[in-house]
Amino acid sequence: LYVEDEHEVFFLKGTRSTLERFYVEDVEEDSDKNESKPPKTFLLLHPGESTMLEVIFKPTLAQRLEGKIRVLVGDKYSDKTLIELVGEGLKDEFTLDGLEEEEDRNAKSSLEKDIIDALRVNHIQFGDCPVGKPCPRTFTITNRTCTEVMRFEWEANAPFQFSPKVGHLHPGCAKAITVTLKSDVLVTFMKHLVKCKVTKITFELPGGEVQDWDDQMCTVTRKDTTRKNPAACRRGRGKVVKKVPEPAHTVVKGSRQQAEVYLSAVVAYAQFKLNTIVVLLKDTLPFQTRRATFTMHNIGKIALEYSWEEAAGGEAVPKPYSTTLMR
Repeated sequence: LYVEDEHEVFFLKGTRSTLERFYVEDVEEDSDKNESKPPKTFLLLHPGESTMLEVIFKPTLAQRLEGKIRVLVGDKYSDKTLIELVGEGLKDEFTLDGLEEEEDRNAKSSLEKDIIDALRVNHIQFGDCPVGKPCPRTFTITNRTCTEVMRFEWEANAPFQFSPKVGHLHPGCAKAITVTLKSDVLVTFMKHLVKCKVTKITFELPGGEVQDWDDQMCTVTRKDTTRKNPAACRRGRGKVVKKVPEPAHTVVKGSRQQAEVYLSAVVAYAQFKLNTIVVLLKDTLPFQTRRATFTMHNIGKIALEYSWEEAAGGEAVPKPYSTTLMR
């Protein structure tokens, strides 16, 4: 395997299954051009064997980059086996991390037309969610700048709830975002788009004097209630929870940008079917064990979570048995 890569940003790495048959040749230097040639990766596969390789992309430029992997069989390159590599180096000021990679079903045709864009990682797959049950997922947002403070606000409504929904990000800082899906009706979401409005802001006070803020931050104080309510003497002081107000700020003109995330989920009822409602066990001698089996089928659209509990009031019915010794 030979990687053709002008900027040297694509690399091959063997997985555990390939370690015994995978190695990279030493880098050779071209005596004519006084340049080092990219190393070749060698594999030894016996008839019927297969292996897996990882392609690593480490961009050094904020641009679209391309490469190729050619297969050398014996001492000749195979024209039929050519793997095209496409990546995009990004230098975004505001990034979403910890999301799933979006699949491109038209990658092959796009490559042929040379119009493919590197795929953004901006998809949250909730999977199966029971009706009425909260399903949370967490990811991270990061301010990649060194000097700018950013304000974010998620434009989402029920049944999706973002926490925090509004907040500030100081330079170089990150914040965990939890998006929770809770629906009381049957529904399916396929790449439901949610936008996040991002702007740069400045504070009235020096930046070092302004603390981090989001709409989930609260202050807890104690309030003396004994004078108005003598019965509260035993409880002492009551708790008073207040939301922390957003620090005064000014939006920088022309700084508005937008982040996007796609949400997919299937909300349905869990359903099952039993092939029997009565399990009959044959007469069993004391201290012996007898087993019976029955089948339970998941006939719903989501995963079935279940546990067994003994019915309240259920008691074993005593039955006389022989105590005569066998001779």
